[in-house]
Amino acid sequence: MSSQKMLVKTISAHELMKILEKIIMEFDCSHDEIYEHFSKCYIYEIIGEKFSQISLSTSDFSNIINVMSKIGLHPYMIGTPILRVTKSKKIFPLLPLGNILTKYCKKIIRLNENLINKIIYGKTIEINDKIGFNRAIIVNKYGEFIAYAKIRREKKYTLIIPELDIGWYLRKGG
Repeated sequence: MSSQKMLVKTISAHELMKILEKIIMEFDCSHDEIYEHFSKCYIYEIIGEKFSQISLSTSDFSNIINVMSKIGLHPYMIGTPILRVTKSKKIFPLLPLGNILTKYCKKIIRLNENLINKIIYGKTIEINDKIGFNRAIIVNKYGEFIAYAKIRREKKYTLIIPELDIGWYLRKGG
């Protein structure tokens, strides 16, 4: 917990869907299925001086947050963060959101273990397949989330460039 004042507010699944609109379109996701998933969660927007995020929880912490605020304690994290929001209101999906999106989106690339290992180390890979979209969710052979990636087509191959992958925490984030 932080003594720095953080504004925590509960938002609805409908409000979250408005925030996620670009991501849903970008990865060609099922709007209705994602809405149904989020309608079962408690959704918190945590607005701070240096960062903001959207988090999910299976529990309602509203009363606890109110009591803590009254005594000068301000939580900086509640639940599982799924989005980072910049000061200029740009939205970036975080790794836990990838686990949800893999169930409901179509722009997914399934890679073998060799290529997955390169992606996890933040390396760009080449594949011979022609991919018809610019961004994708990378999954392993079991359908588990591995990374968000940019796709760049060249004449004879396609480049998959990881933007945020599960190895990031070990390399830079942790």
